[in-house]
Amino acid sequence: MIGIRADANRIIATGHVMRCITIAKEIVKQGESVTFFVADEESGELVELYAKGVSGIETVILGSNWQDMEKEIPALRHELEERKITALLVDSYQVTVRYFEELKDICALAYMDDLGKEPYPVDILINYSGYYEMLDYDRLYKGQSGHNGKPTELLLGLSYAPLREQFYQKDGHADSEKDKPAILLASGGADMYRMLSGVLKAFEEHGITDQACIKVVAGSMVGNLDELESFSAKHESVEILKNVDHMAELMRNCDMAVAAAGTMLTECAAVGLPVVFYQVADNQKFNVSFWQGTGGMSFAGDVTEEGKRDMALQNICREVKCLLTDKEKIPAMKRALADVTDGRGAVRIAKALLTKN
Repeated sequence: MIGIRADANRIIATGHVMRCITIAKEIVKQGESVTFFVADEESGELVELYAKGVSGIETVILGSNWQDMEKEIPALRHELEERKITALLVDSYQVTVRYFEELKDICALAYMDDLGKEPYPVDILINYSGYYEMLDYDRLYKGQSGHNGKPTELLLGLSYAPLREQFYQKDGHADSEKDKPAILLASGGADMYRMLSGVLKAFEEHGITDQACIKVVAGSMVGNLDELESFSAKHESVEILKNVDHMAELMRNCDMAVAAAGTMLTECAAVGLPVVFYQVADNQKFNVSFWQGTGGMSFAGDVTEEGKRDMALQNICREVKCLLTDKEKIPAMKRALADVTDGRGAVRIAKALLTKN
């Protein structure tokens, strides 16, 4: 059995859990069952929600503090031994070297890393970003090993981006019969900086709501849904979408997107959707330079401070209006995104975990 350790809540949003569920589904497809280990009820409910309908995935609540993972080590050790876990994938910024040291005698360990801040004693290190070369993992992990004493295996680059099957199985169709251009607006599972409502208001001020259809994806942790729905009620061009299952098809039917600099940028790249994006966390700074450098995406700014947020909103409107008026720019950006990733990273990660079985 394969184990996965990840959390989701209103502070860290759902990104860690979502990508791990995608990997878990691939593991199940390849004939192995998966157990998610989470800190608390909130994370447990979200895992069960997103994994609903998939047999072979179960959830164990450790009753721990997601911000202090070392204290859960005794409980997690017990669960790993009891369930005969052969490989554990950990996806959290709260891990420590000691955390892995205390677990590596039980099973193989894999870590989903974004930052490259220090080496961990793991069997598999995963960084599926486009900027991984900046972090010099070969040097960082020289001499490192995990459960089996063999050198840490490095799974690096966008070929390991764990996207859902819909992003590489092109069953959806693009709607070519549109009266207006369609703009996808999304912020991920949460919207801490209220960018959905902020962008909508800015679009209204700049007349963009009259020029385009706005498809707003409201994640499960968006706290001001009433405000968004009220705005939609005043504007026929604005549609609020909840619990979107077929995101890839939605993306293929849009002309551009406005989104935060998270996993969604990789999803947009997989379907060739140009994006105007903004930064919502310090750990996204490398993402900014990489995606902007592809030529298929445009950076609007950091929204984590009030003054910067207002500037980013203005930049978003300027970039969107440019894309709406310059008929050559969107096709050029689409071409720039071609072949950035095939989206099959979850399949490759699942196979790597199962080799440790």
